[in-house]
Amino acid sequence: MSEEMQERASRPFQKNSTSLQIDWKRFGDDLRNVRAARGLTYRQFGALTGVTFSTLARLESSYLPCNAETFMTLAVEMGRDPLAYVIRSNASVSGVLVQETDAA
Repeated sequence: MSEEMQERASRPFQKNSTSLQIDWKRFGDDLRNVRAARGLTYRQFGALTGVTFSTLARLESSYLPCNAETFMTLAVEMGRDPLAYVIRSNASVSGVLVQETDAA
């Protein structure tokens, strides 16, 4: 993971608020499974959600964080409750929602 991505992943979603720890591995696995079950390519799923194919590929394979808008859009399209991915304990799964938009 590049230093810039590590820096982004370490920043909370909102300043002066509690950051939400997200299980990005679980999210990426679910995203891959839902997309594959529907028989859709990255580009086709991206057309449904407005998320670029490169962002989808990164989320599915690298488990890197994305911004809150992308996270919510994908969770809703998958038919999943976004809160299902929130880590409720201090587990050692890294990743927080980041504020910046995805650079694709």
